Amino acid sequence: MFGAAASTQFLSNGALFAGQMLIPVFLIQACGRTPGEMGWLLAPMGLGMLVTYPSMGALTSRFGVRRLASAGALLALAATLPFVFLALTGYDPYLLVPALFLRGMGQSAIGAPSIAAAYASVERRNLPMATTSLNIVQRLGGPTFTTVCTLFLAWRLQVESAAGGGTPANAYAWAFGLLCVLHAASVVTTLRLPLWSTGAGGQPAGTARAGSR
Repeated sequence: MFGAAASTQFLSNGALFAGQMLIPVFLIQACGRTPGEMGWLLAPMGLGMLVTYPSMGALTSRFGVRRLASAGALLALAATLPFVFLALTGYDPYLLVPALFLRGMGQSAIGAPSIAAAYASVERRNLPMATTSLNIVQRLGGPTFTTVCTLFLAWRLQVESAAGGGTPANAYAWAFGLLCVLHAASVVTTLRLPLWSTGAGGQPAGTARAGSR
């Protein structure tokens, strides 16, 4: 189970940071927004995270690790798909803002449950090593997939420029498609997480609470 949780952290962090690179570049270069406008347009994603984070404990207790993390991954994927459409059709704040808000909600629902599952899957004496390993995986995901998406976008821009009828919009659509693939891979890894995080004695946390009532 630790491997599934670590894989989820690697992919979800990678998709998060790759998106934080790709979306601003798209808004500035392809949509003609200023850096100041771009900053305000990214605010809904942060608001989406703020909406979800405070209720993570209650949601995990009610729905379990796997259901919550997979729902968050699916929501993040669904909220990233509109960017492919935006790349092809042009800037539309009425689609961009809700997509960013929902993407923030989805991304924030993945981290806490998967981290809880990772720590619950190892014995107490192995927690220091598990913490170190998980930190390394988290920090590798962001730069790895940010680099991959950057190189992929640069390649697609070069291809579209070399093609007679190519446009930068197609390159950004391809790049957002790759980002969607990363989110889809994150969905797959969340489905391998345990249904419930174990509590004291190795029992599901929900079972332990139910027995104490």
